[in-house]
Amino acid sequence: MPRTMRTFFDSNSMDSNECISLDEMESHHLSKVLRLNKGAEVEALDGKGNIYYTEIHTLDRNNIILKILNKRFIEEAKPFLSMAIAMPKGNRWEYMIRPLTELGVRRLTPLLTDHSECYNQEKKLDAKRHKWKKIAEDACKQSGNPWLPILDPPQPFSSFLENISLDETVCIGSLAKYAHPFKKLEFKPRDFVSILIGPEGGWSEAEELRAKENGVIPFSLGSNTLRLESAAVAGLAVARERFIL
Repeated sequence: MPRTMRTFFDSNSMDSNECISLDEMESHHLSKVLRLNKGAEVEALDGKGNIYYTEIHTLDRNNIILKILNKRFIEEAKPFLSMAIAMPKGNRWEYMIRPLTELGVRRLTPLLTDHSECYNQEKKLDAKRHKWKKIAEDACKQSGNPWLPILDPPQPFSSFLENISLDETVCIGSLAKYAHPFKKLEFKPRDFVSILIGPEGGWSEAEELRAKENGVIPFSLGSNTLRLESAAVAGLAVARERFIL
């Protein structure tokens, strides 16, 4: 089976229902990295559930024009799956964006917790979020996921708890003895499901208590101690198995 070639574009920049004009970065990727020629078929994603089946109409490394042949809309999976994860130091947050996007996460929220290893660098936040978005776009192209996740700025764990909505089910990864695997949790999820993953040092006792007071449901990923990235991917995978697949 031939490889599916994909690109990502901002639907707000479309000036026609017949053609898509790609920016310089995407144009360079198709022309110089993938070495596609005029007439090559390309799937164009807008991150809003639309898949455009196109062919290269005008070939230029700085501005490729795609001719739209067909279009398909993919409904969002239900429930809406979000992940709120303790933000690690360094670039480890960026390493999680790709696999979680490929698995279909719809929202990603970095949490500042009592045992977090990083602090909120507001001066660099705009640049970081721009980079996060580009990583998520690349993951959409790789996997064919037509829905770009919402990428939130970092927020305190307490703020997240205060903003839980009435139509949201929240589950928290826990090492406590009373936490059970997802398959043993007996409850009907609401329209929105959020999965909380704590730092490798674990949640503080105060955070565990606040979560319990806010009706958050504890779950276990087993007895092994997982790195943050592993726990995040495993948490989303078992949530998809429990709620969607």
